[in-house]
Amino acid sequence: MLKRIITGACYVVVLVAFFLFREFVDYRIFNILTYAFAVIGTVELVKMLKPFSVGKFRALIVAYSVIAPLLFLAIEYFLFKGFGYLGVIALALLCFAVIAVYFIVTKTEKNKFLPSVLGLFYPMVFMTFALMANELEHGFIALICAFVISPVSDTFAYFTGMAIGGKKLCPKISPKKTWAGAIGGTLGGAISAVLVYFIFNPQINFGYPILFFVVLGLVASVVNIFGDLFESIIKRKAGVKDSGKILPGHGGILDRIDGTMFVMVIVYFAFLIVG
Repeated sequence: MLKRIITGACYVVVLVAFFLFREFVDYRIFNILTYAFAVIGTVELVKMLKPFSVGKFRALIVAYSVIAPLLFLAIEYFLFKGFGYLGVIALALLCFAVIAVYFIVTKTEKNKFLPSVLGLFYPMVFMTFALMANELEHGFIALICAFVISPVSDTFAYFTGMAIGGKKLCPKISPKKTWAGAIGGTLGGAISAVLVYFIFNPQINFGYPILFFVVLGLVASVVNIFGDLFESIIKRKAGVKDSGKILPGHGGILDRIDGTMFVMVIVYFAFLIVG
């Protein structure tokens, strides 16, 4: 438990440091963290699915994870100066959805192509939404929301589930998750989003800003559950407990950002709409 607390504290310190650098030095510094999460997460995925993937694809996917963020940044900064690659990312997200569904319903050991190509979209596409969120007018608040709603929702879900118990949410995928925990996590996510609004008080061009943050927190918290469950499916298929060992007591980077990645997509489009 002590190791888990120390690691969690260090993780929070790193996040806070990058947010501070983003706000007071250069907003693009936050992209370094996004880049690191994307590359490390891809490496973890490749290692987890190594027994079920085609060997020649693994090295290519790792190389792609290093090059892709730089390519996206180059397109963003030098060609489109905004949201030029949104269409490409939306298409990639659609491809991920198709592959993810097929990955879930088929037997991994009998189809080695799917585990091999999954790394082209997960986690890279999701972390690219963090790059795009960083470019928004309210990019700081958007990123804060993504990195706050997800862990707070997880924390509320854990303690609510422990206190109330009850019917399991998806026993075959994640035996510890309960419906009570899911409801508690959703409410906790909404509360955290509202707290972000009151603490930072952003000037949102929206008639009912508090309502916006409540709805954002609720929707993002539900999506956060799907992010957690999807990584649980991957780990269950791979027969591993954690995605990696980089965070002692917590596992890997994917274990920390599995829900945050999915939340990032919702947060990005929400703040893109309100401008």
